[in-house]
Amino acid sequence: MICAMNIHIARPGLVLPVLVALLIRSPDLSATEPDYRSFEEPAPDSALDLNGPFVPLPEPKERPVTRIRNFIWNDASLLLAPRSYYMDSQRDNSNDREAWALGGALQYRSGSFRDRFSLGATVYTSQKLYGPSDKDGTLLLKSGQNGFTVLGEAYAEARLGDSADLRIYRQTLNLPYVNKQDNRMAPNTFEAYTLSDFSHDSYKYIAGHVTHMKKRNESSFEHISEAAGADDTDKGLSMIGALYSPTPRINIGAINYQAWDVMNIFYAEGNAAWEIDADTALRVSGQFTDQRSTGDELVGDFETGMAGIKLDASYKHGILTLARTWVDNDATVRSPFGGYPGFASIIIQDFNRAGEDAWLVGLSYEFSRIGLDGLSAFTTYVNSDTPDNGSAASPDQQELDFTVDYRFSGELLEGLWIRARAAFVDQDGSGAEDIDDYRVILNYSIPLQ
Repeated sequence: MICAMNIHIARPGLVLPVLVALLIRSPDLSATEPDYRSFEEPAPDSALDLNGPFVPLPEPKERPVTRIRNFIWNDASLLLAPRSYYMDSQRDNSNDREAWALGGALQYRSGSFRDRFSLGATVYTSQKLYGPSDKDGTLLLKSGQNGFTVLGEAYAEARLGDSADLRIYRQTLNLPYVNKQDNRMAPNTFEAYTLSDFSHDSYKYIAGHVTHMKKRNESSFEHISEAAGADDTDKGLSMIGALYSPTPRINIGAINYQAWDVMNIFYAEGNAAWEIDADTALRVSGQFTDQRSTGDELVGDFETGMAGIKLDASYKHGILTLARTWVDNDATVRSPFGGYPGFASIIIQDFNRAGEDAWLVGLSYEFSRIGLDGLSAFTTYVNSDTPDNGSAASPDQQELDFTVDYRFSGELLEGLWIRARAAFVDQDGSGAEDIDDYRVILNYSIPLQ
């Protein structure tokens, strides 16, 4: 359980005035969600459009209801999604990391046979364009700066009753702690058996069992317990969760994961949003995690937790975000099965270390209001304090991030999206490491059928 949380007033340093000055100069700034989620879409233009970490799998898209001779190909969809990614991470006390990769995904979705049965598959690839052997570690490529190709998704889906969907075998999941973390060349994918229903406005649920995981820079699947760090084991993970929305703008969700003989993770969050007027909206969010080792404790004996609060305020396509998170002193919060859902998680650091108290300020802007359709940007600053002594002692740190996105328009370029990012980490204390990180990502979605 969460315990012994020491709340401090963090030092803003010299960065906060810089952020304010940037906002006054031009409204081009935004921070909204944990980084593994914000990677999936550019910044929105209103607090009403934000999503919390507890967003279930996308509701299945309507597929053509077809007869058997058509459902495999004639009524199927085929999507090519090329991606190019350059990353240069310069570090004070460890090897720099640099690579440029080209690849992406080829996604197949069948039609729906009698509105009951469908198939899906996705092949992912990442191939090296540039990657010095002494600058490994970007996670764009396999260890050793090697390219890879993998069948990441291969599933069958059956409609049970009116709206529940049973999905079997290789698939993506996008839940707190168990998710795609699609912020490199390929996402995490899972071998799993899931039952879900996301069709209702007032409630959604998911339950299932996950046996294997393919990490985002790997070409093979491993047992969930191995993904958590327990080598040569074969344990899986069971989960059940639900999201309840009494109104369209208020929701509360909770999910529990039992990684057998490894750990139990319970996560809960709540969100409420208000439209003040046509240009102004507010959103308040809270989150809580309880995490502890279980059973044979294959990755060690630990117990920890995290709590966070967040406020988003939007006005005329700009969003101001303020957040605070607290981590229990006993242990770092672990996230071996995907991106960490903490409100303070940004490009490089998750701010999830034992005893870490972090606060965040973010600013964003979507430029269509001033005639620059497709352009959006955000910046985020996080400052944290950690214990100065004891088992939880670690360097205090701060991180400043900038992201600029541009989505092209027009018949030929629709689906083309370019993103430029820069992140700067400054640490103080024993074992500190400063990091300057630069990234350029190009995504393109091309329907082939």
